[in-house]
Amino acid sequence: MVESDAFNLRDTAKDVGIALSCVFVVFLLTFVYSGNWPPMVVIESGSMEHDNNQLYAEPRYSHLGIIDTGDLVIVKQAEKDEIVTYLAGKKTNYKMYGDYGDVIVYYKNGIETYKGQPVTPVIHRAMAWVDVIDKENGTYYIPEIDTYFYGKIELAEIGLNGGAHIKDLEHSGYITKGDSTGNPHPDQLTHYDIEGEKVQPVTPDSIVGMARGELPWFGLMKLRLTQPDNYYQAPPECRTMLWISMITILVGPFTVGKMWENYQIHASKKKDKR
Repeated sequence: MVESDAFNLRDTAKDVGIALSCVFVVFLLTFVYSGNWPPMVVIESGSMEHDNNQLYAEPRYSHLGIIDTGDLVIVKQAEKDEIVTYLAGKKTNYKMYGDYGDVIVYYKNGIETYKGQPVTPVIHRAMAWVDVIDKENGTYYIPEIDTYFYGKIELAEIGLNGGAHIKDLEHSGYITKGDSTGNPHPDQLTHYDIEGEKVQPVTPDSIVGMARGELPWFGLMKLRLTQPDNYYQAPPECRTMLWISMITILVGPFTVGKMWENYQIHASKKKDKR
């Protein structure tokens, strides 16, 4: 009995070791691919959700290939010429996460820490690149549509929400926006950084990387422990799928092991009968 218990303990330790090694290898390979550490970010809000997944609408559903609350998203380092904006993607039918253009992770106004504490970056879509030609007189140029703007940029003219405009831009960079209807305007119109300053166009130096791939639902585990309010604001289907996935991961290997063990016993008995 003692030997059997020790044998089972060794087997369990071996299985746990293999599982942890697999997780480490996955993170290592993801780091090599992304060039960032950590190579993934947890989505803390619904600002990128689509369709019925709006911030204050019910019901809300989980969509593979769309960024939902609680997803783990891989963030790959990217140079300026690698990022495709919404306006450029619309011309070539280039889509990521359910809409035109790339989704980028960036720090508002480049602020990474505040009072010694890390600042959470934003994950939004790069809508357009704006060149600030003359800051004092408000002369702007958007190369994707080869258009100059004087005094202000009319959002309707660049395919964004009509009736609004942005102005007083300090420098060149990306105009960004969340995908959900809870974010009808670009960040540069309605968002502010942690110091209370208006968000300016996103410079390449402020960008962590662009979103590439996702591991749906599993970031909810972190939110459940650290941000329970955000956890319960995630689409209910996401929470359900997380627990189904967790049970599958935990029970699956045990079930497969038992099936293999039974197969070996059955095969051994057949061999002995010969």
